[in-house]
Amino acid sequence: MECAKDVVLHVYELQPSGNASFFSRMLGSLGHGAYHTSLEVDGYRYTFAANAGIVKTASRNEGVPPGATYKEAIPLGSCSCTRGEINAILKNLGENFHGRSYHLVHRNCNHFTATLATAIILNDQLVDPKQGRLNSYPEWINRLASSSSMVFSHDDDIVPCNVMTEARKASGADGKIGWDLRSSQTGNASASKSSTQQSSKKQLTDKQKAMLARIKGS
Repeated sequence: MECAKDVVLHVYELQPSGNASFFSRMLGSLGHGAYHTSLEVDGYRYTFAANAGIVKTASRNEGVPPGATYKEAIPLGSCSCTRGEINAILKNLGENFHGRSYHLVHRNCNHFTATLATAIILNDQLVDPKQGRLNSYPEWINRLASSSSMVFSHDDDIVPCNVMTEARKASGADGKIGWDLRSSQTGNASASKSSTQQSSKKQLTDKQKAMLARIKGS
């Protein structure tokens, strides 16, 4: 059985420069901050950047925007995905999270870490169409972009991120929506129990036959 892996969100505060400065000034009165994030699991950190796409690093200081200041680490939960399963999920995410798809408001690093965390932590739970967002992922992380999304348009080739939809697709749960995996597991357990009972019954019958044979021979 695969051991559970801790999933940790690393948060960096962006200094007020360039576009971040514009958004911060516009929404600063509402308490919105500008943040960069990366997601750590199984010894590696993953983030998303313009031009580069999905970036994999082993250090807290790699793949970080210039001027960003480390703020905190937030444990989000754990996952039981193998390294191969994580790589497969990342490959699927790469279809939408590539260098040309980056958008400060509609598809940024925080959208990526939220989608990856949802895919690997909730995983099989995503087959439930009623499954909600990953509650351990703080909403304030990407509040600046969320508040700006209705104001700022995007080019036709930029597809705004839908965290739940893309997490389901990346994890393979989109093709299993509505499946009751727990019932399947219960069914397998019941079948195994039934098989064991049948086997025990057969063994008891054999013993009875042997006993009857000894009685007849005496």
